[in-house]
Amino acid sequence: MSKGVKIFSILFFSSITLLIIYLSVTVEGSKGYQIDVIEINGNVHLATDDYFKFANLDDRNTYANLSLQVVKDRIEKHPYVKRADVRYEGDGKVTVHIFEKDFESVLFIDNEQYLVTENMEVLPILPFTKNLDYPVISNPASKDNVAMMKNLKGNSDVVTAYKIISTLELVSPELYDNLSEIDLRNGKDIVVFFSVVGYPVWLGRGGEIEKMIYFNSLWSLLRGKDINNYLDYIDLRYENHLYLGFAADRLEAGEFRS
Repeated sequence: MSKGVKIFSILFFSSITLLIIYLSVTVEGSKGYQIDVIEINGNVHLATDDYFKFANLDDRNTYANLSLQVVKDRIEKHPYVKRADVRYEGDGKVTVHIFEKDFESVLFIDNEQYLVTENMEVLPILPFTKNLDYPVISNPASKDNVAMMKNLKGNSDVVTAYKIISTLELVSPELYDNLSEIDLRNGKDIVVFFSVVGYPVWLGRGGEIEKMIYFNSLWSLLRGKDINNYLDYIDLRYENHLYLGFAADRLEAGEFRS
């Protein structure tokens, strides 16, 4: 290749590069709208101001430099957000509809609390988070794979707790709504607590789904009965047996006799 051809090639590619840069700047600069006002809706667990601050959208003087895609990207980086629909409504107004992730439980480990989604993703509980009326999963046997923004599908204890939650959600909306805690007791016998029931339900280990279905059938018989005022626990730990414990049957250190 001659020297003249090389110089021409260099100049040609330089010109193309400059043209692309110019066009990109021109297109961005003539996006056809200017943002003056941003409104956020759809949020449940955090106030609008918290989302504005996280996305660095709390200074309206910077809106003129923003595009819809930039607004969308900033909002969707929030750990609570599944996705955001961003629309230009005209007259400088943009609306952002937030779809938050579906939370399933609060995980309690070593005095630390985490949010866990329906897909078992671990999230932080941020300051000023509200509407956290979710069952607590406490004391799983394994804590090694509990990390922020990670998935807990490999944690067998947490998976067991989710099976219990899912079973109640299917068979008894009442018990599901009143499920307060699943204590996994670091690998020992599982205990379940309900706000509508003034006593613990001991499940033990194994057959948790069947035991929850069985307890739901029992609860349909006990609901509203005076016997609930005297029960101290229900024990489903032993195969094909159900034990009702009364206050007089309580032994020391939380052990029971049937």
